[in-house]
Amino acid sequence: LRNANYGELEKSTAAVIFFTTGAAKRDMPRVRRALDGCLKAKPPRSRLPLPDEVIYGLAGILLSLGHKAVALMVILGKEVYVRPMEMVNLKCEDLRAPVGGAQVALQLYTVTVAPEGRFERSKTGISDDKIVLDRPDCLGPSLMELKRGRAGLAPLFNLDLASGIRLWDIACHKLRVKAHRYQLRHAGASSDMLA
Repeated sequence: LRNANYGELEKSTAAVIFFTTGAAKRDMPRVRRALDGCLKAKPPRSRLPLPDEVIYGLAGILLSLGHKAVALMVILGKEVYVRPMEMVNLKCEDLRAPVGGAQVALQLYTVTVAPEGRFERSKTGISDDKIVLDRPDCLGPSLMELKRGRAGLAPLFNLDLASGIRLWDIACHKLRVKAHRYQLRHAGASSDMLA
């Protein structure tokens, strides 16, 4: 546990309390003080956003390795700020093509995160979070090509989380960067703030 971060230690403590009959955090003052000391010794750090050049570099490497779906997943993760697990849970029916018409808003692709119709909720408890794919222009059509001919409830990215993590790590290694998938969320928000 020497190299564990505060979150891991806190979750371990919660697990011990949960599986120990009659235990409560108030019954373990030394553990609480040890956790407080750990937090002071190694305060949590925020994840810095990845520059667009790194994100598109990772996507390019994934494309060159023949993993178009994962490359699109990386770009979509940045553009719509979704968490890695929310990305894996996207279904084909969650991606919607433009409905047309004269209004600009009707000419954009959308993604629905945690649809209420499937009784899904995001980490923050929100359902039916509809996100417009307004850039890059090629993202919506590329995702539609990915889902073509597949059932509505089929996964949009036919990939489990472990495989996605492995491919992310390979791309990071080839690009010689140390990055976490969550940094895609932060990169999208930072880009939008600067735009």
